[in-house]
Amino acid sequence: MTATNPSADPDPETCPPHGGILPLGILVACDSRSWGGLEREVVWLSAVWRAQGHRVTLYLPVGSRLEREARAHGLAVLPHAHRGFLRIRDLVRLAGWIRREQPDIIHVHDSPSLRLMSIMLWVAKSRGLLYLTRHMGLKHTRRGVLNRLFYHQIRRVYAISGYVARAIHEHLPVPRDRVRILPPGIQRRHFTIRPMSAEEAKSQLGLDPDRIVIGMLGRITRLKGHREYLLAMQALRTGHPSIQGLVAGAAGPERVEQRFFREIETLRRQLGLADTVRFTGESLDPRVHFAAMDIFVFPSHLESFGMTVIEAMTFGLPVIACAAGAIPEIIEDGKTGILIPPLDPEALAQAVSRLMAAPDLCRRLGGSAQASTERWDIQVIASQYTSDFYRDLGTRES
Repeated sequence: MTATNPSADPDPETCPPHGGILPLGILVACDSRSWGGLEREVVWLSAVWRAQGHRVTLYLPVGSRLEREARAHGLAVLPHAHRGFLRIRDLVRLAGWIRREQPDIIHVHDSPSLRLMSIMLWVAKSRGLLYLTRHMGLKHTRRGVLNRLFYHQIRRVYAISGYVARAIHEHLPVPRDRVRILPPGIQRRHFTIRPMSAEEAKSQLGLDPDRIVIGMLGRITRLKGHREYLLAMQALRTGHPSIQGLVAGAAGPERVEQRFFREIETLRRQLGLADTVRFTGESLDPRVHFAAMDIFVFPSHLESFGMTVIEAMTFGLPVIACAAGAIPEIIEDGKTGILIPPLDPEALAQAVSRLMAAPDLCRRLGGSAQASTERWDIQVIASQYTSDFYRDLGTRES
């Protein structure tokens, strides 16, 4: 996912401090240098907790996009280097900070952070409760001695979807009663606001304001379905010669992603779509791209959640997505969107044709989709986390 969050902090009116309840000290750790749904969730949750009156500090890689976004939101950051003497220095500083501040909650978002914090809490003699949010599924079992030691310290593992929860049950040494499904949240109010009209958005992005736009948004990787999208657009052009395509997103810096991006650019030219499908690069505000789209497609082969889908639904777009991973947990087929088989460009083209021929169906799907996303509001999700934290702290003290 390449879209960034709005620069503004959460609205204090929707994040009231906990009246009469002591604020929590929360240490959040994520070792990622990428920028996508996982990393946005780290920043968004932390910003909401801070707005609620909690003392939040983030332990993040120095120089990362994640560190920059956290600081832009006014969050306290403990930066760390990745290697060498500076890494050792930063670990010593972290242990000292934990020993001095004694945070109530340590919330980690990836396996490297889990291993690190498990050791640091022991070194610093901390009584803080350790939580892990698992954002990805697993393909291999991790039940060795070290993993058992690390996971034994966790008070609860949060799975962002039922798909991820099933992988946790199968592959990780975590009792079922310590696993809870809690999806990521979005800044819902932000995505219900149209920044401009469809005509303005299309013109700004170099598209014809009078032609239908079929769009997709997301990081350009092999699993996101860009190949199937282009093949479907080629098939659609036969019956709909005026159709336009819009692809928002960029490949990451990794060599494999850059190679795939070149493959997709080559395929676009080979299919004769250079003038039909427009690639716009990274989306600083996905709402501008959503405003230009008439139909949103998400042909991802496998998704642990699908935050981009929820953002498009919240914007009110009719959505077509593959029934893979956690997507069927988000979309009710025929009611809040249309589900198709993965790796099937023909099915994608047929679903787009169906919606293009039925404007009333598009409006109905978009309206139902938008109404269904209230449960994913970041304020709701953040409060569910803190309710667990307070309950667990109370249980520890009793």
